[in-house]
Amino acid sequence: MPKGKVLAWVLYDWATSGYGAIVGTFVFSVYFTQEVWDGDGGTEAWGIMVTVTSIFVGLVGALLGLVLNGVRTHRFVLALFVLVGGISGATLILIKPDPSFAIPALVLVGIGSFCVETSFVPYNTLLRVFVPPERAGRTSALAWGLGYVGGVMCLGIAVSLMMSGLIPDDNLLNVRITSLLAAGWLLVFGLPIVIALYRLPRASLNQPGYASVGLTKERVLRLLTYRGMWKFLLSRLFLAEGLTALFAFGGIFAASIYGFSTEEVLFFAIALNISAGIGAIPGGFLDDRLGPRFVILVSLICLILSGVVIGLIDHKLTFWIVSIFLGMFIGPVQSSGRSLAAKSVHKDEAAQLYGLLGFSGRVVSFAGPLLVTLGIAITGTDKIIVWIVVALMTAALFVMLTTPKSLGEIDKSKISGETY
Repeated sequence: MPKGKVLAWVLYDWATSGYGAIVGTFVFSVYFTQEVWDGDGGTEAWGIMVTVTSIFVGLVGALLGLVLNGVRTHRFVLALFVLVGGISGATLILIKPDPSFAIPALVLVGIGSFCVETSFVPYNTLLRVFVPPERAGRTSALAWGLGYVGGVMCLGIAVSLMMSGLIPDDNLLNVRITSLLAAGWLLVFGLPIVIALYRLPRASLNQPGYASVGLTKERVLRLLTYRGMWKFLLSRLFLAEGLTALFAFGGIFAASIYGFSTEEVLFFAIALNISAGIGAIPGGFLDDRLGPRFVILVSLICLILSGVVIGLIDHKLTFWIVSIFLGMFIGPVQSSGRSLAAKSVHKDEAAQLYGLLGFSGRVVSFAGPLLVTLGIAITGTDKIIVWIVVALMTAALFVMLTTPKSLGEIDKSKISGETY
């Protein structure tokens, strides 16, 4: 496979990083709960939006992977999602700090998040199509690492815009303009993979992994039973719920528990992205050397221990230090989950497995945000967020420990005769 198309694939993590960091986690979510929503209940409203969006992501992602698979279909879907996600993100600049804008804000964020998150089903499938399994770990980690670097750069530009004084702060325009930055980041850097897919030779669209494969009960059962793959999917379900809660409420947690201002939340986000990028790259090499299962287990243990410490402390500096340590294992646990799937199946099975992977992470995607929302309503404190994340990560660890040690190892019989 030409390196140019692999580079275009790697850049897509970079493209989506700005949207996730600015809109989904650290800037617009805090702006919404503190400035747009009237009074208490902003966090719960945001959680409901995340829950509904996640349900649709799971259903449509499963459809894309299991039924509408193949590059011929996926390239159109990817282009559509990049365009709609960019437009909805850019429109957020119109959301003023007034309760009358609350519902439009939730709708726009929901649409944009749906497009960005669902686009990862066709995108992840291309890892198996473009890259040999023995290099999947480091390639996936490189993309994830670049994503975190992109997040840092995008957040750095956002901080500069907010604090430069060049953008007037009337109706917090200096904050709202960061959503336009995130949308532009997605559109500009998401374009190369779309162009690369539409420039593929027509003859290649009939090859394994490029052409759609019919969905059969036997094919799905074979994927689920292969080396205990269903246990990995179950573990992934708990992990996805924990990460969804963490990403959706991380900035809100820092602001409400430790009194972080919008600028402090941004600096906190930059620090976390740097630590995540530092952890992702070596995690990829360990993935190819020791296997993705090993990397996932170690990452889960470190995430759980970090969460427990954060739940027990009330010191701001300690929170900073432990959070940065925690960030170093977010990249590897996600990247190795992606590469594990790529190392386990044939090219023409990749889309369906990633469809199942996305579905398993979203089928009860309401659980994480819903548990957080209910926990806050019952306890009256946002501190419960971290304990819910720890509980979900612990469940993921216990299930992952029961998977066969051979899970994620390259099966030579599945890759014989493949070309890239």
